[in-house]
Amino acid sequence: MALNDTLVVFSDGNPIDVLRSYPVLDKPATRVLAERLFPGSALEEIGDELLVDALDPPDGVLVVGSFPGLDIVCSWRLTPRRPSELDPAVLAATERRNVYLHAAHGDAEWCSYGVWRDGARVRALSVCVDPAVTEDEGDPLPFEARERPADLTWASMQALFGFACDDHERLDEVDPELIPVVAYRVSTAS
Repeated sequence: MALNDTLVVFSDGNPIDVLRSYPVLDKPATRVLAERLFPGSALEEIGDELLVDALDPPDGVLVVGSFPGLDIVCSWRLTPRRPSELDPAVLAATERRNVYLHAAHGDAEWCSYGVWRDGARVRALSVCVDPAVTEDEGDPLPFEARERPADLTWASMQALFGFACDDHERLDEVDPELIPVVAYRVSTAS
């Protein structure tokens, strides 16, 4: 199964610890974060979703989940091709200590992720079959022993967020079918 996803996760600690507790959604906080990420844009709430259905949002849609200790954002408008190109305004959108970026396009066999701790980028990797590696900064993370981008996609999601959304028969630490999020249509205000 090919996976397309775009995730930016802001966390006070390990995101897996928060997500495995199936935290309660803070819906007003989702709106505040959406407004910070897209200042001056018109935001129309278009409904609640589950994280599993929000990983690959349509163009012009922003999905946000705000919880105690963690915020999740899915939007292709925020996703750079290389982690080092993540907009500083996105990195500063919350006051949480850790930021994780994960994006993948299964058909292109492209996977990209970055990790920031206390504002400093500690890992940035973007791999694709052509060119083979487009960015590789910082020390490799333990799960990076796999070589193919498709395998790296599953391994990195599992290691960073506790789930992989693949077809393997395994018990993930986190079930993205139980994590609520809110979708917003983003348009330029006139």
